[in-house]
Amino acid sequence: MPPNRTCPATIHIRDFIDSIEPDPTRPGKNLALQLRLSLNIPAKDEQSDDVVTQGDIPTLIRFFSQTTRSEIYQSNVFIYAWVSFLTATTQEDGCHILLHAHAVDCHPGNYEDTDSYFMHCPAAAQPTVTFLGTVCERGGQLNNGSTLLHYGLQSTVYHTSNRTHHTFSLTAYFKNGQRWVNFPSLSINTQIFITGRIFGLTKENQRSAIMTEDVHFLPALPQPLPATPSSTLDSSLYHSHQNAQSHDVPGQTERTEQDDDTETQFTWTETADEAENLPQLTSPTPERRSQRMRKSSYVDILAQSK
Repeated sequence: MPPNRTCPATIHIRDFIDSIEPDPTRPGKNLALQLRLSLNIPAKDEQSDDVVTQGDIPTLIRFFSQTTRSEIYQSNVFIYAWVSFLTATTQEDGCHILLHAHAVDCHPGNYEDTDSYFMHCPAAAQPTVTFLGTVCERGGQLNNGSTLLHYGLQSTVYHTSNRTHHTFSLTAYFKNGQRWVNFPSLSINTQIFITGRIFGLTKENQRSAIMTEDVHFLPALPQPLPATPSSTLDSSLYHSHQNAQSHDVPGQTERTEQDDDTETQFTWTETADEAENLPQLTSPTPERRSQRMRKSSYVDILAQSK
């Protein structure tokens, strides 16, 4: 199985706060808070016999609160959060969703007047998620049977509380109908981006069941271009020609850049016989000034004409 790519998984939730407490992973920091929610998953027309579609999912939200806003986070306050998430199972909290938020917004209103405040809060909605997953298994069939077509996926994210990578499992379901009829079958180890809504938990492994709304495939990694036949042939012919030249002439070796940069000089001593047979080079005797022919002057020319 190829290594999973680390990519944030995001979730958009809105619901009421059950309780508030200090973040147990950041002791001594007063502004580090942890909110506990029972995330309400409203039932819709999506049904699969291997998913529990009604019920609440335990949810923890960890974040740093602003000094002037820490007092507004109270029980029964309606909040909004669009943050990174992961799912985990612990002995204390069981199977739950963990969110690491930069900020959490509260619905405005008078929190003490509960009836009036609840009346003005929006209705419950299924949480929207986006994540990068690697296909591990497949089950169900599209438009056939009571079990929807689904794929088990693994997603790897950065766990802020533990400062390490964390891998968790989800199951993506495809709704019956004509939309996904021409959708290609996903192979094992395929990595895809999925956007959908949490509509329940699987019965077998207590995984988040995602109703798929959109799928994006990762682009293929660029592959190096192979050498063209012409360039390979020219290169082989060149080396063959060089090798042939070096073997045709005895004692000839292949020249290198170092040989081209340096020139070898050869010197030898002359023997006595060679010295006698060599022609003697004589330089011409310089002509004296008195032996040179004197040029005729204009006075001499006039004297000769008389």
